[in-house]
Amino acid sequence: MSSSTKGVVLITILLIVLLLSSVAILFGNKYLLSLKRAQYIEFQSLSLNAFRNIEALSKEKIKKELRFNRNKLSKNNPLLKEGFYYNLNGADIVVKISDASNCLNINSIVIVDNGEFVENKKSTASVKKMLSLKKVDNNVIEEIIDQVIDWIDYDSNPRANGLEDYYYSGPLHNPKEYTGMRLMVSIDELKSIPAVKQIDWAIIQRNFCAIPEASQISLNINTLNLKDTYVLSSLFPNISLQEAEYILDNIPESGFDDLINFKNNFPDMNFEDAYGEIKFNSNIYEINTEINFEDFASSSKSKLIFEGNNNGFIISRIYNGI
Repeated sequence: MSSSTKGVVLITILLIVLLLSSVAILFGNKYLLSLKRAQYIEFQSLSLNAFRNIEALSKEKIKKELRFNRNKLSKNNPLLKEGFYYNLNGADIVVKISDASNCLNINSIVIVDNGEFVENKKSTASVKKMLSLKKVDNNVIEEIIDQVIDWIDYDSNPRANGLEDYYYSGPLHNPKEYTGMRLMVSIDELKSIPAVKQIDWAIIQRNFCAIPEASQISLNINTLNLKDTYVLSSLFPNISLQEAEYILDNIPESGFDDLINFKNNFPDMNFEDAYGEIKFNSNIYEINTEINFEDFASSSKSKLIFEGNNNGFIISRIYNGI
C-alpha cells in the first residue's frame, strides 16, 4: 500500500472516530437533559405535596395557639419567633409563620350596606393619609379611591373621579375587560386601575394588601415593627410619622394586653378619631416555605384566615421555582 493510500485510510478512520464521538456527545447531552428533566419533575411533585402538607400542619399549629391564647399575639410568641425545619427524602424544608394582618386592606375602602358596596369613609381617610405621606398628588389620590370603589361596586354609575365598564371595554382600552364587581383577591389587581399607574408601585406593594373582607382597617400593634411606620401613622389623624416611629420603637417583645395598657404607655399621644382599629391579636397569617434539593429550589407563600370558630382556610397561594 502506497504512503498516499495509507494517509487517506488514516484520515478516513479519524473522521469516522470524530463522527462517532460527536454522536456519542450528542446522545450523552440528550440523556443528561432527560435525566435532569426527570429529576425536576420529581422535585416539582415533591414540592407541591410538601407545600400542601406544610399548609395543613401550620393550620393545626395556629389553631392550637388560638385555642389557648386567642386574645394576644406578640413578637415573642413561639408561633412567630420559631420556624420549623424538615428533611424529606434529602430535601431541606424551612417554614416560617408570620402575622399577615399589618397592612392597609384595599378592600376596606368599601363596606356592605343593604347588599351594596359603598364607600367606607374612615378607611378612605386612612388611604388618603398614607398616600399624602408618600407625597402623592391629591388629585391622583381622589382618582385612585374613586376608581377602586367603582371597580368593586355593583353599579355602573361612575364616581366623580371614577371609571366604569364604558372605559375598560371601550376602544381606548386594550385588552377589553370589565370592572370586577367584587372584592379584590390580590393587590396585583390594582395594576389595572389607571390612576394607580401614576404612582410608584412600591408604595402599594409595601403598605397595602388585599384581604377578602369589607371591614374596617385593623392592625395588630404587638407585631408591628419600624417598617410599618407609615401604616401606623395612617391609622390616626393626629399621629405623625415621628410619633409612629417612637411608638413602634417602644413596643415590648411581650406586647400589650389591651387598649388601656397601650394608651397608658404613650400618654402624650392623641389616638382619638382613629380611622381603624388597634388589635392585640391576629386572624390572618402567612406561611413562607422554602425547599432546597441538590441544584433545585422552590418556595411558596400562603395566606390563611381564621374565622370565629377557629376554622382556617387559604385565601391565596404563590409558588416559585416549580
